[in-house]
Amino acid sequence: MKKPDTILDEIHTTRCNIEEQTKNMTSSERTAYFNKAGATAALKYGFKRVAKPKQKV
Repeated sequence: MKKPDTILDEIHTTRCNIEEQTKNMTSSERTAYFNKAGATAALKYGFKRVAKPKQKV
């Protein structure tokens, strides 16, 4: 099991990498980037993505 301090280091590194990859993108390019990443994760881990959660009445 990973230690908490190494987990935070990985999170920080991942955030920096994402920032570096997306810093010159337009908002629509960033949206496409994250939608593609979400679709890839959904296929890999077998969950279903929804556009908007249903509202409770």
